[in-house]
Amino acid sequence: MNNQKLLWEKLAKENSRYYINSDKGRGITEEQFRESGEIDTKNLILDDPLMKMKLNSVLVEIGCGTGRMTEFIAKHFETIYALDISAEMIIQAYERLKGIKNIELMETDGQSMPIEDNKADVVFSYLVFQHIKTKEMVKKNFEEAYRVLRKDGLFKVRIRTDKLIGKDRWWAGVGYNNKEIKELVKETRFKFLNKEPVENYGLW
Repeated sequence: MNNQKLLWEKLAKENSRYYINSDKGRGITEEQFRESGEIDTKNLILDDPLMKMKLNSVLVEIGCGTGRMTEFIAKHFETIYALDISAEMIIQAYERLKGIKNIELMETDGQSMPIEDNKADVVFSYLVFQHIKTKEMVKKNFEEAYRVLRKDGLFKVRIRTDKLIGKDRWWAGVGYNNKEIKELVKETRFKFLNKEPVENYGLW
């Protein structure tokens, strides 16, 4: 079991809602948690012209956690393959999302996807890559996203752009400068359709 899997197993058991969305603090309630998922789904998927073109199709979510956004994404897509590195997150997601028939939850090793080639129309990931500790793992996820996407598929992901400080902290992850992002995209055979900076620490 890799170190990142061990870390997220620990965090999921300790306080999954907080470590998935820390904006409301450690005492975040289920109501606040769900509300944040619904808002982010609207802002990042329903209000995104590129994502709107892919509604009612097949979506892969990298780092679904306990289904904070998955619950609401599922209302707008035919099938959701919801992946997470933590078995505990997946267990909690099963409990939270029971009864929603178009979601398939899957535990992964954090860098490979148990999904067939050319299966998905969209791969989406939010608040996940910013925690990945190595560029090798980031690149592997990009390669896997390319593999599972159909020819005209869309990959929307947020990458960290600030410098890594305190690598061992749970929230830390590797950052990329503009040149490194361009190289990553080229090496994994993607093409830029849109780029959107997130203040001084991230890039969609």
